[in-house]
Amino acid sequence: MGQAARAARGEGFISLRIVMRAALTCGAVIIAIACASPGMPPGGPPDTEAPQLVNVAPDSGKTGVTPKEVIFRFDEVISERVSGAASLSGLFLISPSSGEPRVEWHREEISVRPRRGWRKNVAYTITMLPGISDLRGNTRNTGAVTVFSTGSSIPSSRISGVLFNWTEARTISRGGLVQAWPRGDTTLMYVATTDSAGAYVLPSIPPGDYVVRGFSDDNTNRGLDRREPYDTAGVTLRDTVSLNLFAFVHDSLGARLQSAVLRDSVTIDLSFDNALSLTAPLTPAQVRVTAPDSTDIGVLSVTPPAPDTAAAVRRLGRPIPPRTLTIKLNRQVQPSKSYRIRVTAVRNLYGVERNGEFTLTAPAKLPAPAPPPNPPAAVPPAPPVRR
Repeated sequence: MGQAARAARGEGFISLRIVMRAALTCGAVIIAIACASPGMPPGGPPDTEAPQLVNVAPDSGKTGVTPKEVIFRFDEVISERVSGAASLSGLFLISPSSGEPRVEWHREEISVRPRRGWRKNVAYTITMLPGISDLRGNTRNTGAVTVFSTGSSIPSSRISGVLFNWTEARTISRGGLVQAWPRGDTTLMYVATTDSAGAYVLPSIPPGDYVVRGFSDDNTNRGLDRREPYDTAGVTLRDTVSLNLFAFVHDSLGARLQSAVLRDSVTIDLSFDNALSLTAPLTPAQVRVTAPDSTDIGVLSVTPPAPDTAAAVRRLGRPIPPRTLTIKLNRQVQPSKSYRIRVTAVRNLYGVERNGEFTLTAPAKLPAPAPPPNPPAAVPPAPPVRR
């Protein structure tokens, strides 16, 4: 190798050492900068705020407009996944309704429109329910409502009230659905959901005669199914109507005798699978208790449970339909003996009558009869049942 080549090779090694030293020096500087402080990571603080609704188009209160769709615009990109519903469409209601609304996602915007288009001269209420989330999972716990009319005015009349589960003495909170339609016309269906207190409002409904139905939408399909409790009432709307609804399962099979439990030697508690009538209570003549030797043990009385004085019941303002009854016998049952109990024409809350039978075996040791209870407190009269 010549002197020039050796010199070039030497310069190459020198240059490489300089580059490596510079890289190591820069790396040390970078590491020092990165490790100097454990402060806020790049990009600012984490986003923990739920999406904010910026505006809705058309503006609420507009009249004489027929938009292609209603736009809900947010301050950030919205997730297509929602909380409390199967899809975005489950978080929006159009009233009056023509079926499931068409709801589309457009990043920061959600568009809503009816499946069959907007009707002429109709005031619409579009409700966004709680559950909208951003891409980080921050979820809105509040909704929004906007109202506009394809006609020249927006009615101020409304129907409002509370939806109760009558047999359970509680309100039907979020998940309750209330519908109203003009008597004789089911093509125009106004709809509203209940809030956390079971309250509902059907706003901007023209005056007239309406059928109102409230039910517990247990499977969230926005339709009344066979085992879901409901109540229906007719109203004449002029300005405002306050209407509480008392839902119960309308069981067309009647109340089945499920069990009989011996409380003491002369007291038996009967349980049924659905609520019993308040206007046609069971009488001693409808209950027969037969001993093993086929003799009848007389029934002295049949009584429902004592009235509940809880706040929920007081708010209900009416008696709770019983599911249990207590019968008092004319004489004591014998230990370890089996007795057949028959009930006839037991009427449930829906008005359907049914017979029932149950075999009860007394335990080897029977508790002594309890002293008679104090007279029950007065309760409001039983209202007529809306079928």
